[in-house]
Amino acid sequence: MNKKTDFPDLERLPPHNHFKHFFNWLWNKPRWIFEGFYERKFLKPKIELETLQIELEIKKMELTVVRNEIQRLRKQSNKPLRVIK
Repeated sequence: MNKKTDFPDLERLPPHNHFKHFFNWLWNKPRWIFEGFYERKFLKPKIELETLQIELEIKKMELTVVRNEIQRLRKQSNKPLRVIK
């Protein structure tokens, strides 16, 4: 026996049924199209809106931190500082 590689002899796989995979693809393709459409048209805007709301809350928190810092500095110093509203 003439071996081309050093690997042991491998067993052949059972015959492959291409029609099974084709029918699986054909059956599931409409669902995949609908899921993609639903994700693009409905889920993506909701996710973007939620991220914008979270970013807005973060900016508000940062603003309150800066205002508190200004008020703390105002109390410590003798010079009156303006509070930004």
